Parts: sequence; structure tokens; C-alpha cells
Amino acid sequence: MENCQELVRTYVATEESDTLKELVQNVDDQKITLLHIVKSLGEYLTSEDGKIREKGVRLLSSVISLCKPERVSKQSTRVLTTFYIEKIQDADTIIPALDGLLTLTSLPSFGTNEATDTARSIVSHISMKSLVQSVRYVVFRIIDTLFAKHLTALVSIHTFLPGYIKLAEGEKDPRNLLLAFNIARIIALEFDITNYVDDLFDITFCYFPITFKPPPNDPYGITTEDLKSALGACLSATPRFGPLALPLFLEKLSATAGNTKRDTLRTMSLCLPIYGPAVAKSFASQMWSSFKLEIFQPLDTETADKAVSALTTLLLVLGEDKALPSGSTAENIDGLTEEVVTECLRVLREPEKNQAQHAIKIINACLNTTPAICAYTLNRIVPFLLKQFHDPDEAAHRDPILAALRDVLHAVHELKEGPCFQASITFLEANKDATLAVLISGLNAKVSRGSALSGLLQVSCVRGVLSDEEMAFIVHSVNELLGSEKDELEDLRPIALETLNVISAISPKAIEETTLPMLFAALPDKAPPRDADEERGKYWAVLSALTALCEAPTLFEILVIRLSTKLEIICGSVPADREYTAAYACALLQTISNVLARKLDAGHADVPKYLDRLLPILLSIVVKAATSPIPKIQVATHPNVLPVVASIFSMVVRATPASKQAVFIDSLSKLFYESHVEGILTSKLPTQCGFHPFDENTLSEQRSTVVLLAASIIPLRSETILPFEDLTKTLSSLVEWCISDRTSDVQCITGTQIISSLVNKHLDKLKLWLDEYLPNFWQETAYNPRQVRQVRFRALQVWVAVTRALVVQGHKKGDEYIDSVFSLFEDPLAGRAAGKTIGDIALNSDGVLTKKNGATVRLFALQKLCARLLPRVVSGYKESKESQIQDAYLVALASLIKAVPKATYVEHLSVLMPILLRGLTLEDTELRINIFETIIQVAKDVADLSGTSTGPLAEHVGSLIKAALFNSRLSGETIPGVQIRALQLLAILPSALRYDILHPYKNEVIRKLGSALDDRRRVVRKEAVDCRSVWFQLKG
Repeated sequence: MENCQELVRTYVATEESDTLKELVQNVDDQKITLLHIVKSLGEYLTSEDGKIREKGVRLLSSVISLCKPERVSKQSTRVLTTFYIEKIQDADTIIPALDGLLTLTSLPSFGTNEATDTARSIVSHISMKSLVQSVRYVVFRIIDTLFAKHLTALVSIHTFLPGYIKLAEGEKDPRNLLLAFNIARIIALEFDITNYVDDLFDITFCYFPITFKPPPNDPYGITTEDLKSALGACLSATPRFGPLALPLFLEKLSATAGNTKRDTLRTMSLCLPIYGPAVAKSFASQMWSSFKLEIFQPLDTETADKAVSALTTLLLVLGEDKALPSGSTAENIDGLTEEVVTECLRVLREPEKNQAQHAIKIINACLNTTPAICAYTLNRIVPFLLKQFHDPDEAAHRDPILAALRDVLHAVHELKEGPCFQASITFLEANKDATLAVLISGLNAKVSRGSALSGLLQVSCVRGVLSDEEMAFIVHSVNELLGSEKDELEDLRPIALETLNVISAISPKAIEETTLPMLFAALPDKAPPRDADEERGKYWAVLSALTALCEAPTLFEILVIRLSTKLEIICGSVPADREYTAAYACALLQTISNVLARKLDAGHADVPKYLDRLLPILLSIVVKAATSPIPKIQVATHPNVLPVVASIFSMVVRATPASKQAVFIDSLSKLFYESHVEGILTSKLPTQCGFHPFDENTLSEQRSTVVLLAASIIPLRSETILPFEDLTKTLSSLVEWCISDRTSDVQCITGTQIISSLVNKHLDKLKLWLDEYLPNFWQETAYNPRQVRQVRFRALQVWVAVTRALVVQGHKKGDEYIDSVFSLFEDPLAGRAAGKTIGDIALNSDGVLTKKNGATVRLFALQKLCARLLPRVVSGYKESKESQIQDAYLVALASLIKAVPKATYVEHLSVLMPILLRGLTLEDTELRINIFETIIQVAKDVADLSGTSTGPLAEHVGSLIKAALFNSRLSGETIPGVQIRALQLLAILPSALRYDILHPYKNEVIRKLGSALDDRRRVVRKEAVDCRSVWFQLKG
């Protein structure tokens, strides 16, 4: 006890935090109790000096808040509560006393008696007007905590409600209001507010609408939306607020504009379901008048939409007051709904006018209410529109009539499942003949064709309405337009195809039996001649239609059979014009590829079966062409055809299970390595076909087919059993094949992709190969200055492919291989090429090493690599003495910068900017584009901060403008991509930098933009015009 008294005296004298901590520790260790501290504080708590009393109470409250909750016993809680209740009546001690109460109320030892005493005391003795915001916040928190833990006890206190209303009145601080709104909501829900409805409503509605705007860098993070939501929840807490709130809401609607209108409409939508049908009915007519004004004469689209939403809620509330009827006669419908629908019918008598669109919005709102209102609305609106369509006097307005019908059908489709949807289905089933007749009739006139097609699309989307025969009838009608000699559809083709596509998912038979035969018949058996542009356009249109329609499994199977047959015909003979025949073959293949891609995205289970049904056909076409006596003139060996075939291989293999992948790749490897045909390939190729793509003396056309092997190996799963007896030998032979002078650059890339994929997925089998064979290969080829230039560069490509396979999975050997690349920077011949590969490694942009292809890719491995490489490249550039080595580092930076995350390079900008500026003089246009894109992003970030007068941009603005103007001009070394990005950089500078910084360059920029303004390419001229406009408007 003596120690406690000493600590208390020390704290009151010095207010040292260490003393407080020691007191708390003693309480936690049960050396002293809280009551000991109260006794020790005796003289201070009764002192005539208010500051001394405040210190004493603050010490006690601090100890309670910091000590373990279990150290505050029930007895202590009772004593302390009584003590604090007394102290909140003292102006000098009220603040620490409230802090103490706040801590106590949250403790498990704080009981019902303490809660009622605290609540009575607060509402009786606290005068909020005399307290600052932070203290008022503590009061609201105490009440909020009492509500959370002792609500039943507080409900029984008859004096609490009037006392709280007086307490909360006039609060203005947003942080406090959030709590006050929540407390008021609980009071409205849980208390008997019969005698206090007006008072409670007054202290809440007075804040409507919320106009608070948070200050910049608000530490509490309170938003306008937070306050609006809290107030809305409060106003919608009880139906008793309805008679008071609705007249005021209507007054706000008529007297205000903009945000207030929208807030009012939104709050009404929230409150009406709570206020109930009886209250809503009293004000229904007035609300309809206000909503109608906002919908038919809108200030803006957002306000109109909120008015429609409020009207929907109103009709729904009124509709719920009726028993659910079986019919939809006017007797079952409240008067307001009848009035609303009648008003819409009046407006729709002139469907061509703008008001009709607003009427349709209201009709759609009616459909989203109750089944009775939905059925009633459809029964009045749809027959009216059908009658209007057939009226000879309305012939000129048939398109807007059909547009209105389309919108109603779209609203029905949007209903999805639910009671209203069932009511609408019942109506459509009874009226579908008349509806279809009008829509089909609308197809005949060009002016109404778009709306009619859209209407057919919407009715087709509503499942359960149309029979297979009716869908077949729609298909037939659309087919007539699709297959007409003249282009009857023009820009409506997408809608027509979407309609057929919807039907194909529900009833594919109709498409299979009518549409597909018509489209396949329109495809020529051979490519149109060079000057037949119209015929070429027709087959592109047909293939586009097939792409849109053939996603369903049964339809895709037909597509594969028909197009693969067509390909065999086209590729089976020597073409008169190889280029145009190859273009036609590419179009057929691309159609299959595009549909396959969509099927994969949709997760279709039928894709793997085409490993047996499609890939052998395509492979046989290619192999036969490559092994023919004159492969150079064959269609299937054309360099544009093979990549499309490869994409199909890749997608099908990727979707196939590992067991089937293993069987396929085994057959394929025997064909490519041994010229032996077996397995699924036997039906399409002779047993010995003379196919030797990896032989040293084979023709280039055969070597190019290795892209199909690559497309089959790259997507293999890591668990797929490989057909190679010795993987290291296979990889080594591939390496030799890649660097051979008989292998083209494209073929070399294909080989390195196979190597990269195999190394990444089967690293555990390649330790010796990576430790010995490849380093020796590096020394003999890429690092050997006496080696042939092409061999060195090809060897570097191989090395980079393996390095990338390692670094994407964070393997430590990847860093060793990167060190070897850096060692090549000193080589006068290979330094720049090595520099460029640094970015290639970090980007990993060739699509080979991805999760989709089953590669082992560690999260953030490349980001971490960039974080290590960037400082190394920058320091290497700065420390290099020889210009040739410095150039290699410059190229490395220019290639790497595209891969570096913004968060990594932004901290190095002051050092990077002068180096990047020098990079804009590089010959490599791809690297210049990388640099421009980086600087543009920096400029955008600065612009988002409303411009700046300091930083790297401002520091180097003269050099930036000079470099951008130079690159914006057409020259032998400049391509459109560089020009466009240079102009984009110039265009963003005025929003990123202050006027006084840019003003000295204004005239020069405008004058020198003339070259880009006269460029022969439209895309460059457009950017130049936009750029000049920005600089013309640059003013102080």
C-alpha cells in the first residue's frame, strides 16, 4: 500500500509515463488493487484545486484502460461506476471520468445495474453544448456500448429517451453523427417511441440531405456516403416516421435540384418498404406526380433512373397490399398502377417522340414489382403496341413501335427467375403468335429491320417461351437475310448472328439443319482470284458467321468436319496463286482456332476429343505438303499457315488429360525424330513418309514444321510422361539444331521455346546438363570471339531461353546464367545483343512459360529479378569507362525498363532519366518505344498530382522536348510506333508541368509539329493534331 501511495504521489507530481506503467504492472501482478489506488488518490480526488482533481481521476482512468480486464472485479466495477457517475457532475473531472466510464462499459464485469445508473446519469447531468467534439464523441461511444451490451436494461428506463433526445440535439461533427444516427436507429427499432416520434424525427431529419464533404487527408476517413447510409438507415428504421418524412421528401423534390434530388429519391426508395402501403397510399398521388416530372422531364439520366427506382418501390409497396390474384384485371390492381400504365399508353400513342423512351422505362419498372402488376402491365402494353403496328395510319412509325416492344421483351428477359418472371412467361406463351408475327413482319422493311431483329433476339433469350418449331421459323427468317445475294443486313449482321447464336445454345438442331448448310454452301472450294475482292469479302462474312454460331459441341463437330475437308481439298493440289490460296486456308484455320478459344474459355468438355479427330488431319496436310517434290509452292508449308495450325495444336493439347497427352506426344515424336508413323496418325499417313525435319540436309519447309512439335510439347503437363529415352540428349540435339546455319531465325526461336519448356518442367533430370554441357557450350559459342557471328547470336538465344526457364521459378542457377550474359557486355560484337536479352529474360513475353501451359512459375519471381537487375544495370552504365560497354548497359536498361514494375523504378527516376534520354537516340525502335512508354507513364503520374515544378521531368524538360520532337518526325530510322509515342509524350507534358516551365518551348513545339501534321499516315496526323491542340491551349 505504501508503494502504491508513493507511485500515486510521484505521478501526480511528474505525470511520468514510467510511473503509470509501474502502477499498471502492479495491478496486473495483483500486488495492489484498483481500490488501493482509489484510496491512495483520496486527498487528490477531494482537493479544492480542480487541476489536481482532474489529474487524480485521469490517473485512475488510465490505469483501468491499461490493466488486464480480469483485474477489474465486479465489486471494483460497482464502486468505480458510482465514483465516475459522481465525477461527471464536476466540470473539472468530467473528461477523465467519461474516459473511465467508456472503459468500464466494455468490461464483462459491468452489469445491468451499472448500465442503468450510467445511462440515467449521462442523460441527466451531461450538457453536450459545453463539451468539445472529442468529449462528445466519448459520450456517444458510451451510449453506443451500452446499447450493444445492455439494451434491454436501457429500454426499461422511461427517462432515457427524452433525455437522449435533448442530449443529441444540435450535434454537427460527422464522426459523432455516425454514432448518433446508429443510436437513433436502435431507439426507433427497440424503444417505445409513441410519445416522442416527432422529437426523434426532428433530431434526425434535420440533417437531410447530407452536404458534408470530407476535408483533404481526413484522419478519420469518414465519407459523405458513410453519413448518407447511416442517416438513411435511421430514417427507414420505423414506419412511424412515414407521415412526417414523406411530405418533407416531396418538398425537397420540388424545391431542389441536382444531388439533393438524387439523395431524396434514393432515400425514398429505401424508406417506402418500411413505411408500408397504408402510409404510401396517403401520398401516392403526390409521389407519382413528382416522379413523373423527374422521369419525363429529366435534369440528367442519373436523376431519372433514381426516380424510376423510387416509382418501382412505390408500386411494389402498394402492390403488396393486395392478395396475389390469379388474373390481372383492373379490380386486382391499385388505382395508382392503373393511372401509371394509362399515362404510359397515352405517351406511346406517339412512339417516335422522345417521351416514349421514358414511358418504356416506367413500364419496365412496373414489370419489376409484383406478379399481378407485371401481368396487368403486359396485358395492356403489348396488345396496344401490336395494334399500333398493324394500324395503317402508323405505318411510318413501325420502327419506334417495334423498338418499344423490343425494350419490353428485354425487360422480361432481365427479370430472370422469380414470381414476376413466371407471370411474364405465362403472358408471352399466350401472346407469342401475335408477337412473333409482328417481329417477323418487321424484318421485311429495311427501316424496321434492326428493331425487329433485336426483338427476336430478346424473345429468343426468354427460355421456355418458344418451341423448337417456332425457333426454327425465326432461324429460317434470319437465314433469308443472311444468305441473300444483296447484303440485306449490312451493319445488322452482329445482331442477326447473336440471335442465331442464342437459339443454337437452346435448340442447335434448327441451326444445324438450315443455317450451317447454307453457310457451308457459300464457301468456295478454291480461293477467289487476286482481283475478286467481293468474293473474298463474302467468304470472310461466312466464316465470321460460322465463328459466331458453332460453339455448341454438335455444331463445332460439324464445323471441324466441313472445314477440315475443305482444307484437304485446297491444300491437296498445287495452287494457281499460292499467296491468296494460303490466305483462304488461314481464314479457314483461324475460324476453327477462334471457336476453339471460345470453347476453352467456356470450359467445354468436348475439346480433348479433337486430339484424335482434328490434329491428325491437319498434321497429315502439313507433312504431305512438306514431303512433296516441290514443297515451296505448297499451301500448307506457307509461313502464314503453319502458326495458325500450331495454335490449334496448342489449344487442343492443353485441354487434354496427361494420359492422352503422353500417347499423342509419343506418336508425334516418332514421326518427327524417326519418320515413323504409328498410333492415331496411321490412318492419315503412310508408315514411312520421308519426313526428317531434324536432319542436317533436309529442306527448310520440313524444318519449319517443327513449330507443330513445339505447339504440342509446350502445353504438356509436368506429369505427362515424355517419349524421350534421354532428355539431355534430346535437348543437346535441339541446341545443335538451333545454331545450325541451315536453321532459319524463326525455326531457331521455335527450337529455343521447346528447350525452355522442357527445362522448366523437368529441372530435376537436368542437373548435369545445366552444370556441364551448357556452360561448355557457352564458352565454345556465345563467349568465343573467334566463333561465327550467327552461331554466337543463336547460342545467346538458347542461353536466354534456358535462363528464363530457371528465373521464372526462382532457381538460383538462373542468377549464375544471367552473370554470364553480363560478362558478354565487354564483347564489341555481341555486347549490345547481350544487353537486349536482359529485358527478354525479365519480360517473359513469348507466352511459353505460363501457368496455362503447365509451366512452373513462382509468384513475384520476375518482379524480384527486376529489383535486382535495375540497380546493377544503372551502376554498370555509370561505372563503365568504355563507350562500347556503356552502350551495352544502355541497351540493357532500355529493354529492361518495360519489365520493371513502376514501384521499383520510380525511386531511381532522378538517376534513370538522363540515361533514358540518351536511350532515345538508339537505332532499335523497339527500345525507343519502351523508353517513351515509361516516360509517358511517369508524366501521367505527375499529371494525376496536378503537375509539379520539381522532379526529373521538370529538370530535363528541354532534353525531353528535343528528343520527342526529333522522334516525331518521319525518317529512315523512325517508325509510326515511335512517332505516335513521341507525340503522346509531348501532349501530356502540359498537364504534368507548370506553364512557366513549358512556356519557353511553346513556339518551337508548335512550329516543329508541322512535320508530323503532314505525315502520310492518318494515325500519326491524328496524334499530331491532338498534341498541337494541347500546346495551343497552354496558357499561364
